[in-house]
Amino acid sequence: MSSIFYAVLHVILGILIPMANIVVIVILSKLIKKKCCKSYVFILNLAAADLLVGLVCILEALDDLLDGDFDSNLFFCLLRLCFTVTPCIGSMLTLLLISLDRYLAVKLPLYYANIMSNKSICALITLIWVLAFFVGYMPLISPSLQQNDYKGICGLFYAAKNEYLYILCFIVFLPALLTMICLHTAVGRIAYLHHIRIQRTQVVGGLPTNPAAHSSHFKAARTVLIVIICFIISWGPYYITGIIQATCQSCKLVDLMKDILFALGELNSLLNPIIYTFYCTEIRSYLYKYIVYKRRKVKPQTLAVVHFTNIRQDLEDEALASQVCEDRDPGVTVSMGPSDYRMEASGSFLDSNASSLQDQPLYKIL
Repeated sequence: MSSIFYAVLHVILGILIPMANIVVIVILSKLIKKKCCKSYVFILNLAAADLLVGLVCILEALDDLLDGDFDSNLFFCLLRLCFTVTPCIGSMLTLLLISLDRYLAVKLPLYYANIMSNKSICALITLIWVLAFFVGYMPLISPSLQQNDYKGICGLFYAAKNEYLYILCFIVFLPALLTMICLHTAVGRIAYLHHIRIQRTQVVGGLPTNPAAHSSHFKAARTVLIVIICFIISWGPYYITGIIQATCQSCKLVDLMKDILFALGELNSLLNPIIYTFYCTEIRSYLYKYIVYKRRKVKPQTLAVVHFTNIRQDLEDEALASQVCEDRDPGVTVSMGPSDYRMEASGSFLDSNASSLQDQPLYKIL
């Protein structure tokens, strides 16, 4: 029963995570072509890493449904674990890279364009993926990190030794978390100081103050709080439980880490598109304009008034036609200018003299 529950959970994540990140990738690709913004490249890389995490969720769902039929071999188990861990590490390191990019943009605005050149961006993205692949595939590279008594249950503690978890926790997770906290705190502090300087300049110069600008530093602090809390809630329980399990031999928390806690960490790949992209004003407006608005778009309905005027009919015939029309059987009467016409059940229009419009040789549309 539990395997079915986790399979359904991974299927849901495997659908939502790729969908959200594919939408982000499409929007960012168009925005990068339209407006060259270097920060969008890092967010695009984050969406690509999270997309891989979503694909991994599909593999996890298949593993839950098949009840671990492909886990009997240690090599294939480690290969699947490394393929799962690598995009998660890439996502974490990309979050760190985004924090560094925003810090440099705020701290050194005059030198930011020179520091974050195209070569620097390519080098940084290449570096984080090299580190992600190296750390992710470390159990396959180093046999000393592999379990000697593998029992056919594929999990991080079942297939790899505790030293590998120490590497993930103390070399990847904690340094990335602490660095993000420091960088975002510095960004919030700089934004607050800028706000104070602008406010003083407005007071000294006698310029009108903008009430919306007064809360800018609070919005920055709120964004920082959301980012840090979501990252800690997603991956914190997994690594904390892993450290407890590694230091406490009598504890039995392996299954909890293998299933629900790792799925909670994967949930961060669904939150990232919301926090780092949909929170951006330009991306949100682009999403609404080109996706939501197009689906709701209704073509404007115009009311066309067409007057059919019989050129051969004079005003005296109109008076006579109005009397004849009263004596005839009621039909569907359509007011179409100076003369009245009835539509018969056959769909043809008759004028007030009961003659078909098709028999009238000459009409004009005014």
